[in-house]
Amino acid sequence: MTNNNKLIKHSLKQATFKVLLPLFLSLFVFIKSEAQGDYKMMIVIIDGARYSETLGDATHTYTPRMWGLTTQGTMVSSFINDNYTYTSRAIPALWCGAWTDVQSITYNGSSTQYAVLPTLFEYYRKDKSAPATECVYVTKYLASLWLPSFDTDYGENYWPTFHSVGSNDKDVATQAQLVINSHPHFLWVYLDGVDHAGHLGVWSGYTKAIYSADSIVGLLWDKIQSDPFYKDSTNLIVTNDHGRHDDAHGGFQGHGCSCDGCRHIEFLAVGPSFKQNYVSSQSRILPDMAVTASYILGINPAKASGSVMYEILSSNNVSNEPENLTLISSFPNPFSATTSIQYFLNKSGFVNLDIYSITGEKIKVLVNESQNYGLQTIGWNATNGQGQRVSSGIYFYRLQTGGQIKTGKLILKNNH
Repeated sequence: MTNNNKLIKHSLKQATFKVLLPLFLSLFVFIKSEAQGDYKMMIVIIDGARYSETLGDATHTYTPRMWGLTTQGTMVSSFINDNYTYTSRAIPALWCGAWTDVQSITYNGSSTQYAVLPTLFEYYRKDKSAPATECVYVTKYLASLWLPSFDTDYGENYWPTFHSVGSNDKDVATQAQLVINSHPHFLWVYLDGVDHAGHLGVWSGYTKAIYSADSIVGLLWDKIQSDPFYKDSTNLIVTNDHGRHDDAHGGFQGHGCSCDGCRHIEFLAVGPSFKQNYVSSQSRILPDMAVTASYILGINPAKASGSVMYEILSSNNVSNEPENLTLISSFPNPFSATTSIQYFLNKSGFVNLDIYSITGEKIKVLVNESQNYGLQTIGWNATNGQGQRVSSGIYFYRLQTGGQIKTGKLILKNNH
């Protein structure tokens, strides 16, 4: 090759590189943005509010502010606590996007409990490389706060900042506004006044606490919308950990059973990632909240079992992936020998199907391969990865293809 030809070839390479480099960098920025998410998030948990007195009340007597926000966002009319309907287990499930075991511990001289599975806070801080000041949990003063996990992949280094000040919901509202002034990207606000008032058994006190919590939600949303840092880039999710007994099961003073009053809870979502003036009737379960929040934030809740609620997301702001996966059933369930999990793929793709214990431990990989379009039936004979039969109890399956996840509960009853 002559020197002139070499020079021409080198010049062409340089010119091609100069043309492609900006395109490559643009693509990288797009992918990074899509993967990480650019939105801020506020999640408000109203402990122990029954659906029939919140968004399920056709008169909106106690929740006028939240009902007004439904016209700007989305409500889910069938959002269900699908497991434990008491606070000490449902709050960790909301944190983790999965029903998790909790363990007792003495931490900094106080007796408390921690979640076995990683929390949304830990996923956020690790995936974002975010300092603790970017992720703040606001609650009233509690001498022994429940703790996130000590998971070896996440754990204490990724816990949020705990802002535990005051003695009631109004104090929490004041403190949350102060925290908002410091501009964290992820804020979790916990209001326990409704549950406390409900247990006292005075109807007027219970409904007054709901009205107060509703006002706080409105106040915090107004605060966000008045701040240029948050306005138009912040999503708000409001839900409960559990409801309260319906009248047929003892009335509003208590909770903890499987009645509709305890299981049926509100779900409100407003912000740029959610559809406006939309009511979803698709039934969803409590762990789906954290997984959906993770999707919006662009983080991976690697050990969660919930599913993304694609149907409530705005296609203008968050990719609304078409459903490729239809979960049909698991049968028999409960079972004693073998159960089958059946699903339908609308197109061929790589599929993972795993079995987990109630503590989040992976028990067995049932599928880890590409599968063809059509109906699939996969059996599980109640054994672990080493072929040993597992003990009676509750197990979960997690079925994933692409970005879609379906989960379900299996009940094993050994005949001994």
